[in-house]
Amino acid sequence: MAEGNSVRDRIIQLAREIEEFSKTNMPPEAFFDEFLKRVIGAIGAKAGAVWMLNQGNQLQMFREIGVQDSGFFQQPDAAAKNQKLLVDVLSNGQACTHSKGEGKDLPSDELLILAGLQRNKELIGVVEIFQRADTPVQARPGFLQFVEQMCGYACRYLDRMGRGGSAMTAELADKFENMVLQVHRSMDVTEVAATASNDARLLLDADRCSVAVRYGKKTRIEAISGQDSVNHRANLVRTMASLTKFVIKMRETILYSGKLGNLPKDIEEPLADYIQESGSRMVMIVPLFDREVVDPDSEPQFFESEEKDSGNSKPKDKPIGALIVEQVAESTPKHGLVERTELVAPHVGFAMANARRHQKLFLMPVWKRVGRFASWFRGKNLAKSIAVLMLLIAFAVCMIFIDYDYRVEGEGRLMPIVSQDVFTPWDGKVIEIYVDTKQKVKKGTPLLRVYNEDLNSQLVAAQSELSEKQQYREALYAEYNKAFETGDRQETVRLEGEIVDVEVEIRGAMAQEVLLRRRIDDLIVKAPIDGTVATFQLEQLLLNRPVRRGEVMMEIKNEAGPWRLELEVEEARMGHIIRAQELEARTDLEVEFVSATAAERKYQGELANIAPRSLKSEEGLTVYEVIADTDAKQIENLRIGAEVRAKINCGKQKLGYVLFGDVIEFAQTHLWFGDRKAEKNQLTQTSLPRGSTKVE
Repeated sequence: MAEGNSVRDRIIQLAREIEEFSKTNMPPEAFFDEFLKRVIGAIGAKAGAVWMLNQGNQLQMFREIGVQDSGFFQQPDAAAKNQKLLVDVLSNGQACTHSKGEGKDLPSDELLILAGLQRNKELIGVVEIFQRADTPVQARPGFLQFVEQMCGYACRYLDRMGRGGSAMTAELADKFENMVLQVHRSMDVTEVAATASNDARLLLDADRCSVAVRYGKKTRIEAISGQDSVNHRANLVRTMASLTKFVIKMRETILYSGKLGNLPKDIEEPLADYIQESGSRMVMIVPLFDREVVDPDSEPQFFESEEKDSGNSKPKDKPIGALIVEQVAESTPKHGLVERTELVAPHVGFAMANARRHQKLFLMPVWKRVGRFASWFRGKNLAKSIAVLMLLIAFAVCMIFIDYDYRVEGEGRLMPIVSQDVFTPWDGKVIEIYVDTKQKVKKGTPLLRVYNEDLNSQLVAAQSELSEKQQYREALYAEYNKAFETGDRQETVRLEGEIVDVEVEIRGAMAQEVLLRRRIDDLIVKAPIDGTVATFQLEQLLLNRPVRRGEVMMEIKNEAGPWRLELEVEEARMGHIIRAQELEARTDLEVEFVSATAAERKYQGELANIAPRSLKSEEGLTVYEVIADTDAKQIENLRIGAEVRAKINCGKQKLGYVLFGDVIEFAQTHLWFGDRKAEKNQLTQTSLPRGSTKVE
């Protein structure tokens, strides 16, 4: 039902447009071109033509649409047969239809609809419409009536032209036709207003043209000729909108040409304000209407007779805006300006009404995009789309049903398990280095010597004190011998006591000297284990450098022993490793890695330990340290600290999760907090034993 109403409304609109054209002064060629377009479009005909009497009183084709292209005149005797039908209509003045099967010799198989054209009650031409042959019989009277009605409007146009109406020049007719085409090209209100204002100014030869649009109770200036945009805060625009609002309410055209004259008093004040602001000497404001006809008591008709009383037919000439035309230099309208403005205004109104109805449709931008998208799936694109769709379905099936190894990636280094840091035994300065980087050493091999000035000073002091004590002891022995020879018993006893005390002091001084020498000997740092010096650029790093007790000076690593991978795995990946260990009931998951020193080969290993707590990586990420054992014999170009990229096999997962697991985990982390929090809690509470990695 809605579709039928839409068709009837369209036919009524086309009939209204023909009626409006009949009131204009457009050239006959342009009028009958527009006339045929709308008649053919309204009844869905195939072609049409207008035949007019020439100076020799012979019917000659004046304008046509689709007749030449249909090959009508290429048929034998078609022109003669058709001429006979036209003469019959021209002689009796009766509109008629002809179809195959009526017994007449017809020039075509189509249904022919013919109606006469009169000027001053004299037949001067015929309108011929070529309708489809399969048109239902019951619809033909309606089509005939419609064509006859439209010919009535054409006759009025011919009467007006015969009375000497001011016709357009050919140049103006071309400009008018171009403007009509341009203004109906867009369905955007702003674009229609801009096109109408600029093209109308050229057609009307005015100084300025503007288009106002009414939105509810508010009137808005949508476009001003010569301007890309409208500043709605400008005084000129505000006073123009205020004046136009009153004119739209009046629903009548006003023309100001220097004097108020008979203009309504309600618009005198806003008109005076606008004239003062704009400086225009002539202002013409023509309301624009959305012309519709709705009969509330009956079904919509294809047309309405002019003689029919409008009691049941309710015109909905809804004002939707206005066309403002201005002259600045002179107050008298230029020749033909008023007539051309009245000709242009209905077309601007039609275009504006269509654009507004179009924009009012719910979600129209969305439907446009949907329509453009759907139109792409036509022709060859449909086969392409089906092929792509099948590929996508196959891809989705593979993602859902195919299992594949899910491997967690980690980066780290390849290191020997047996290693030992070399510490500073005492505060001091490194004065000698006995080894080089990568030099192999045995346990006890001197590595470097540290000089401590305090220890050396203490040793010198201890040696001096020991020497003094020893000299004092010699002196006491000499006195003791002298006293013994003289038989001084008392002096002998005293000296024996002093000698005993000095002996004790000498033994203490000797022990202090030995201790200091041992400490100085310990300043020669020796290798704690067999291995290789792993610290780089020892001289640049340590020579003549002050060091403190307990500070790490170098590393010794045993390359001949077992090796391991020291990996860093992001916290978000640890859940997969823990779940894999629980499902497989073992901790030694398979590890595949690539060494930077032999990137062309892949090596195998086994997960050994996981650190019980997280730490911050150099990049600032939260990571867990993971240890994996490997057979060093299989690795080519084995180097201490070589960078490795490892993948820990965490069991089977769906292929889709293997490829797009990062996206899924991102969504889980940011949208489904419960699962991710539970996983983090589980990871925090899980602590696997981690063996010692250093040789004490």
